[in-house]
Amino acid sequence: MNEEISTFWTGMCPESALQGKSVHMRLNDFDFYESEETGLQICVFPGVQAVILNFRVKGKFREKPVYGKDVCNGEILSPMNHPRPPFNDPTEIFTSSDEIREYIAQIPSGT
Repeated sequence: MNEEISTFWTGMCPESALQGKSVHMRLNDFDFYESEETGLQICVFPGVQAVILNFRVKGKFREKPVYGKDVCNGEILSPMNHPRPPFNDPTEIFTSSDEIREYIAQIPSGT
């Protein structure tokens, strides 16, 4: 299924949304939001940008759940193009679902 999604972060997993599913992203021990299903991670700069990281982890969530849907504030989705914070320098943004889909397709599977 090839769903169209917003280029703004909703607090839910964009990878799952592209497949027509609604999957929570939850704060992990690394201070990134991680998909409960796929291990996709997003580094959020509140009110500005949500950078989709180009590596995955799996299930090392904080003890007290913090969900992306409860904190998102219209951050624009962006690719990781730098190895250190802010992870997106120079600033790039996704302008379509297709760009997001192509980027995510290149991220290796989680461990």
